[in-house]
Amino acid sequence: MIVAQMALCSYPYLRLHSTTSPFEPSNGHHIHHHPLFSKPKRLETRNSNPLNIKCFASTSQSKSQSQLPPPPPPFKDEGEERKFSDLNMLFRRFWKVAAPYWFSDDKVQARLQLAGVFALTLATTGISVGFNFLGRDFFNALANKDEEQFTKQLLYYLCGFAGGIPFFVLRDYARETLSLRWRCWMTSYFMQRYLTDRTFYKIQSQSIIDNPDQRIVDDLSSFTSTALSFSLTLFNAAVDLISFSNILYTIYPPLFVVLLLYSIGGTVISIFLGKGLVTLNFLQEKKEADFRYGLVRVRENAESIAFYGGEDNELQLLLQRFTSAFENLTQLLISSRNLEFFTNGYRYLIQIVPAAVVAPMYFSGKIEFGVINQSVSAFSHILGDVSLVVYQFQAISAFSAIIDRLGEFDDILDSSRSKSLSDPMEYINLTYSHVRGSQVLDSNGSTPPTTSPRLLDVENLTLKTPKSNSTLVRDLTFAIDEKDNLLVVGPSGSGKTSLLRALAGLWSTGKGKITFYVEKAGDAQSPTSSEMAPVEQNSANVNEEFGRPINSNSKSVFFLPQRPYMVLGSLRQQLLYPTWTEEVVVSDTAKPGGSLPFLTQVPKSKNVSEKHRVPVPTTDDLTQVLEDVRIGYILSRFKGLDTVYEWSSVLSLGEQQRLAFARLLLSKPKLALLDESTSALDEVNEAHLYEKMKAAGITYISIGHRRTLYAYHNRVLDISSADADSRQRNWNIKSIEDDTLHNFLKL
Repeated sequence: MIVAQMALCSYPYLRLHSTTSPFEPSNGHHIHHHPLFSKPKRLETRNSNPLNIKCFASTSQSKSQSQLPPPPPPFKDEGEERKFSDLNMLFRRFWKVAAPYWFSDDKVQARLQLAGVFALTLATTGISVGFNFLGRDFFNALANKDEEQFTKQLLYYLCGFAGGIPFFVLRDYARETLSLRWRCWMTSYFMQRYLTDRTFYKIQSQSIIDNPDQRIVDDLSSFTSTALSFSLTLFNAAVDLISFSNILYTIYPPLFVVLLLYSIGGTVISIFLGKGLVTLNFLQEKKEADFRYGLVRVRENAESIAFYGGEDNELQLLLQRFTSAFENLTQLLISSRNLEFFTNGYRYLIQIVPAAVVAPMYFSGKIEFGVINQSVSAFSHILGDVSLVVYQFQAISAFSAIIDRLGEFDDILDSSRSKSLSDPMEYINLTYSHVRGSQVLDSNGSTPPTTSPRLLDVENLTLKTPKSNSTLVRDLTFAIDEKDNLLVVGPSGSGKTSLLRALAGLWSTGKGKITFYVEKAGDAQSPTSSEMAPVEQNSANVNEEFGRPINSNSKSVFFLPQRPYMVLGSLRQQLLYPTWTEEVVVSDTAKPGGSLPFLTQVPKSKNVSEKHRVPVPTTDDLTQVLEDVRIGYILSRFKGLDTVYEWSSVLSLGEQQRLAFARLLLSKPKLALLDESTSALDEVNEAHLYEKMKAAGITYISIGHRRTLYAYHNRVLDISSADADSRQRNWNIKSIEDDTLHNFLKL
């Protein structure tokens, strides 16, 4: 009978390999669940067995593997050079990433939910302790062949099932909803910082860290769920340790000593055998990201690859990246195999250790058979509590890599806000001045002769590249007044586009001063140059009037790149971007439901009163502007303004450039910066768009190579390649008169 009962108790353990509640599925995950082959699974909490039907139980080994983001090109394997954070740094980064939510505006709701989760966890532990004693009496009745007592204990078990199920279900539901809420807040928190002060541009342009997008998507998801699960596991372990240690010590004190020695020895050996898993997990995530990024590149550049006939080359590159991931995963499998040799033996051995220690007492008649079951159950609970490192080592190693990546990302975001990310010791001073809209009268009451309002001043600008510090433009000085249209020409690589980057505030490396004169909201007319009201200088390139960088969403300055950015959305959203983005987002997200407040809030521009906001263009306005830029036909092709397509794929580059001009005409800025914005257009359409800008009263600075562009500008800035050994300026500005224009067009 003893053999049969022992087999009955051990069968569920052999099947599940975990201390699992009858209310819950097994949490045992193995190395073949790696994200290279299947969807990653997060670490689960160690589940207690409330019924204690399984006599030999342990904490499941689970593994949290996070799919990591595709890194930016070029591909390079720098994993071998990777230095991981020490334990103190890991804890510091964990606290730095995890703490903000619990002290945020959502802290009250978050703390209440966390308290509820801990209360339910405490309740489930109490249920487990109760079933420990029920199991003792149940098996005593079975061993004594006491049918009446057996029936009574069986009824107790059934009632325990009915009463225990809600607690376990509600505990898991509360944990998952809190994890989701935490993730939502952290996603919003990281995205706001990522998209503030052009941090996203600095990270991408300087390759500061890899894959910020996937750190936000995958790493945050894994972090919140795993951190919460670990916290509950530690809490549950502490309560279990207190509850079951008393039971075990009461039964037989030497068994408690055996347990401590067994768990300490197992932890030390596990750390020794698995010390390389952290590095291998981090490298595996990195190499898988390389492979995924290669596939994304093929999708995004399908037409170019097809034109080149580069399929074989792409296949070779993809296989190279996959092979790298495969080889690292092989090493990960080997290391995991070596660790599992020990951990599996460690788990299976506990089936006989407690029974072997207390068996002499049973044979001598000092204890009943049910006490053996109780001691084995208590031993398994406590061993699971003190052996978390043994059972969860692979999950811990994967989680440490996630903490390291998010901590690194968080540090970068903080550095950007403190302007230490990329700002050099010497930088370009980008300032602005507000201008008043009233004219000043002479002392006799007459209106003075008007001059063209000043829009831009560039003084002694020396422009250098951010990394190599090579000089592109030296001591450049010029001014732009209203209707003073400037054409920038020069050989490729001379710094023409870099000049626009400096004007837009994207580059600050160099020296000199750039001043924009921004019209204050609500002014009805433009001022003269004598009416400019300087305001506080701001090298951060933020327009206080509009609460954002001066070249975006501002009615004063608008930038048009050579390849326009096509947003994800409808044709209407393409046209309203970026000036009226907030209004479009609000209208699209204003839907009833239980959305969290920090997900539905749209950042509003600071200091902009509603009465001074530019009205959102109507449908008729949008239709008319499409006709003005000669792409009205796309309305019939795509069935109106509100259909959604992948616009960068369905529109040609010429159509995209005309769509960008439609945005410009709708925004009606004072000054436009054009970076070869008509390069994909024929000369007829190019002339038409420049005439439209002139008619709208927009002053513009253009970069271009076509001689036909001279006809639409008043002056030309010719930039030559800078000589590193020369201190002379490498630029020249001259006016374009009618006679010189004729000579230019003849060249």
